[in-house]
Amino acid sequence: MKEAIERKMKPLEEMDVIDNFLFTEIMSDEENGPEVCRMILNCVLKREIGEIHFTPQKVVPGISERMHGIRMDAYLTERRHGKSGEAEEINVFDIEPDKRSSRREELPRRSRYYGDLIDVKLLGTGTDYEKLPELVTIFILSYDPFGENSMYYEAGTVIKTHPHIPYDDGVRRIYLYVDGELPGEADDDERKMRNLLRYIGNSSASNVTDETTKKLDEIVKNTKLKKDIGVRYMKSWEIARDYIEEGREEGREEGREEGRKEGREEERKNTEAAIKRAEAAEERVKELEAMLSSKS
Repeated sequence: MKEAIERKMKPLEEMDVIDNFLFTEIMSDEENGPEVCRMILNCVLKREIGEIHFTPQKVVPGISERMHGIRMDAYLTERRHGKSGEAEEINVFDIEPDKRSSRREELPRRSRYYGDLIDVKLLGTGTDYEKLPELVTIFILSYDPFGENSMYYEAGTVIKTHPHIPYDDGVRRIYLYVDGELPGEADDDERKMRNLLRYIGNSSASNVTDETTKKLDEIVKNTKLKKDIGVRYMKSWEIARDYIEEGREEGREEGREEGRKEGREEERKNTEAAIKRAEAAEERVKELEAMLSSKS
């Protein structure tokens, strides 16, 4: 639990695409954000993506003021023009990098909640259910989510009692492990995906191995050279540090007070609870980083 709290500040020049701050900076660029998402989708889906509408740091509120909302790092819709000439959404994509291995076990339910809220916003009153677009959630992870050391995992809905019967609810959940292994008989598309994931996880010159990673490397370098990016990074870190230290100090004080009343065991429990609150504060930090990026 202390992993997130004891983490040291990573130099900006050493940041990788999977790092939250750098990914947010790239996504916030009106040209680079859609381009990088297109690279990822082309590689993962093994096809060329059509006309897209891109929204970075999209916030979807809960269904009521008391319900938990979500913030998606990169939200895209793929569109086509119908007979009337109007564009209609046929695919919705949510791309989420994640380095927090402590949250591995919650990934399936986190993905479920994200998808449910997205669907609520997509289906308007009076709209037929078959009008719901395909929904693809892509998690790009620095850790192995399911312990098989695979590069690519995909989850979908099946009829468990009769798995041979097709059951298409239009939902795909894809989990990509940046250090995972290729399948035994990998094709060229899978090797391209592996190259891209390696670079996202470790954005160094040694991982520039093809045209896609070369183009992404240029975007990364230009992003790191942007005006005032160092200032934005320092501000984001200061906010994170303040939130985390506030949580730690609150935990110490509560632990001391409870410890005097109920003994050392209770102090330990309260301190652990405060650490959890500090980790939760990091979620708020991500939102603040996005706000800082948009205002700078």
